[in-house]
Amino acid sequence: MSGVDTVRGIAYQQAQGVLEAIGLLEDPTLGSIRVEGTDDAVDIELLARDGTLRHAIQVKVRAPDYTWGESVDRLFRALFDFASNPEPQLREMDRQRIAALLGVPAEQSPAQRWSAVRERYLEAARSCIEQEAIAPAVAGIQMRDPSVIRQHASGGGQKLRVGELLSGSGPVVLSGRTGTGKSTAVRILRQQAAADGKAVITAHAESYLPGRLGALTADGIAAVLREVCPTATGAQALSDSNVTLIIDGAAEVAEPTRRALQEELLAPVSAGHGARIVLVGRDMAALRAMLPSSVSPEIFRMVPLEYERRVELVERATATDGRSCTPHMARAVVATLDKTLGNAAGNPLMFSMAMALLDDQDVPKGRAGLYRAFIEQLAARSGATGMSAVRTALGIVFALLLNDGRRYADVYEWHHLLSQATSALRSVGLLADVSTIDEAARRCGLITSLGWDQTVVPMHDSFADYLAGAAHASGAEPLPHRLSAGDDQRMLFYAELRGVDEAIAALVTRDLPFTAVALASHDRRPLGLEAPHQVTSLLCHLSAAQDQAVVMSRLKDGRALALRAPGAESAWVDEARAFELAQTCHAAVVDEEAGPLAVATRLWRQELLTRLHQPAALSPRRPGPGETAAEALVRHTEQTALVVNQLIDLAAPPGHTAALKAQVGPLGLHAVIGRPQQDALSVYTPVDYRHSDDVVVEASDDPSFSPGETWGCTTLEHMQDSPPSATAHQRVREAIEALTTSSWLTP
Repeated sequence: MSGVDTVRGIAYQQAQGVLEAIGLLEDPTLGSIRVEGTDDAVDIELLARDGTLRHAIQVKVRAPDYTWGESVDRLFRALFDFASNPEPQLREMDRQRIAALLGVPAEQSPAQRWSAVRERYLEAARSCIEQEAIAPAVAGIQMRDPSVIRQHASGGGQKLRVGELLSGSGPVVLSGRTGTGKSTAVRILRQQAAADGKAVITAHAESYLPGRLGALTADGIAAVLREVCPTATGAQALSDSNVTLIIDGAAEVAEPTRRALQEELLAPVSAGHGARIVLVGRDMAALRAMLPSSVSPEIFRMVPLEYERRVELVERATATDGRSCTPHMARAVVATLDKTLGNAAGNPLMFSMAMALLDDQDVPKGRAGLYRAFIEQLAARSGATGMSAVRTALGIVFALLLNDGRRYADVYEWHHLLSQATSALRSVGLLADVSTIDEAARRCGLITSLGWDQTVVPMHDSFADYLAGAAHASGAEPLPHRLSAGDDQRMLFYAELRGVDEAIAALVTRDLPFTAVALASHDRRPLGLEAPHQVTSLLCHLSAAQDQAVVMSRLKDGRALALRAPGAESAWVDEARAFELAQTCHAAVVDEEAGPLAVATRLWRQELLTRLHQPAALSPRRPGPGETAAEALVRHTEQTALVVNQLIDLAAPPGHTAALKAQVGPLGLHAVIGRPQQDALSVYTPVDYRHSDDVVVEASDDPSFSPGETWGCTTLEHMQDSPPSATAHQRVREAIEALTTSSWLTP
C-alpha cells in the first residue's frame, strides 16, 4: 500500500469516527468512544456509560464522503490526536468532550424535549414565515393562499387550497416544475397549520445525511425557533403521530442520497408510525419511488399562477411601493408581462422576476435573459461588484455539482470547487479570487447556507441550472459525458443561449429523450446535405422503431417534408417521390427554420400518435354469467395493465422504459365494492379504491382491509365505463405529455 493510500485510509477511519461520535450523542445509553480499539482488528469502540463495550467497528468500506461544518472539523482533528496515544484509556473520548468540540449540549435538557418545545415551536411558526432566499420582490409570490391540485387515481384532479394537503392521514407527494412555488407553499402550509394547533416541520433535503433523519428534523425545528436544537428533539418529533414532516427538494438531491432517505423512510411509512411524511420536488416519479411500494401516497401538484392571481400580485406589489394601481392599470401590466413571457407567464418565479424588473428596464425576452437581468438587479441593489466573474465562477461550480446530481455542497467542498473555478478564470486572464467571489455571491443573495453544517445552496435551484447552462454555453465548462434526470433545465438554458449543435442534440436524445421535445424549439441549424442522416441518428435514440431511414424533400414554399421510409436509404429526394412515399409512411412538414432535432421530434410525435391512437370505444363489458362484480373489476384492471405495458414497450425510447413506467404509476388496484344503491336517476355500485402494485378487489361484506382517508371513491359503473384499451391509451399518452410538453400528443 502506498503512503497516499495509508493516509487516505487513516483519514477515512477518522471520518467514520466523527460520524460515530455524533451518533453517540443521539443515544443516551452511550458514554464514550475509543478510537483504535484495544483489539488490533477493531478501529472504533462505542462504550456504555458504565464503560462496558457496546459496539466494536472495523472500518473497511469506502463509502461516499459525508459532509460536516467547522465544528463535525474540530472533532476530526481531536480524534486524530486521541488515536495517536499509546494508552487505551487516553484514546477514549467521553460525551462531554465530544459535545464541547461540537458546541452542543452533552445531554438533552428537559426543556429541549419535543413535548416541551412543541408549544414554543407552534407560536414561532404562527408568527412568521422564514424569509425567502430569493429577493423580497419575488418572496411575496402566492403568499396569501396558493392552490394545488389533488390528482385522482382515475385521472383528472381537484383544485384545492394548499391547506387541504393535510386533510388525509398517509404520506403525501407534492410536485411542480421549477419556479412553481413549491417551497413557498410549504412555508405557508406550516404557518396555517400552526394557527390551527398542528405541528408541521419543514426541512431541506440538501441538509440530509444518510441515517440521520432525526438531525434533519431538528434542523427544521431550529430554523423556526432560531436556536440550537439537539438531534434527540428531532427524533422525538419524528415519533409523534401528530407531526407532519415536509422534506423539500427531495427529488433534487443526488441518487445515493435519495436511496438512503428511501431506506430510512421504509419502516415508519410502511407501518404508518410516527410523523406523517410529505415529499416535495420537481419529479413526481422520483418522489413516489422514495416511498414504500406498499403504500399509495396522496398526489398533489402545484397550480400555475392564474390570470386573476397575476393581476392581484401586480396590485399588491404596487401598493407595497406606495403607489396607486387601478385594476385597469394592473391588467395592462399583466398583459405586457404575459406577452413577454408567453407560456412561462403562469410560472410564479418567472412572473415575479419579470415584474421586479419593470421599474429598472425593459423585461428581457426568454428565460436566460430574464435570469441574467435579475442577477444584475440583485447586484446593483446590494452593491456587489465583479458579477461577470461571479456568474462564470458559480456556473462552473454548479456545473460540477450537477455532474454529481447535486446543487449543494458543504463549506469545504464549496471552497475547493470555487478555487478550481477561479483558477480556470485566471488561466484565461480574468482577475478572480475565491473570497471576493464568495463574498459578492453571498452579498447579492445568489448563494446562501442551510442547516447546522451550513450547506451552501443557490438562492433557488433554478439559478444553479441557469448559471451552469450559461457556463457550458460560454465554453467555461465542457458539457458532461452523461446526463441524468435533473439535468434537463441546464441543457435548455444552454440551448437558449447558444442554440442546438450536433453534440448537445445527441447527448440529450440519448440520455434525456423526453427533454428533446423542448430542446428542439432552439434548433435552428440549416437542413444541409447530411440532414437525413442526422435525423436518422437522432431518431435511433427517440424511437422504439429502429432501422427506418429518413427521407426528406424541400417543398416549393421553403418548408421541408420528412418521412420514415422502411427499406429506403436516408437521403434527399424530389417532391414527387416524397409525396408518393407520404401515402404509406409517417410524415411531417417543418418550417424552413427548423433544424435536424426539430425534424426528429416531429417524426417521433407522428409515430407516437399512430401507436397511441385510441381505438373506437366499445360498449363497456358488464359482469358475465356467473361472474361477480369483484371478478369483473379484477379482469378490467388486469387487462388495462397488460395493454399499458404493451404500449410502454412500443412508445418508450430505447433504454428509457423505466422512466415512462414510473410516470404512468402503479397499475394494480386495491378496491372495496359496496352494495348497489339507487338514487333518483339510476342504480349504482360504490367503490372505494387506490392504485397499488397488485390487484385485490373485495366485497364490502367482509374485506381484509379497510379503505383509508387517502382512498378514492367512485362507482363500479364509472370504472368500467371505458374499455381497458381506451383507459390504457389515455394513461400512457398523459404520462408522455407530462414528461415532454403539455398537449404535445393532441392531434
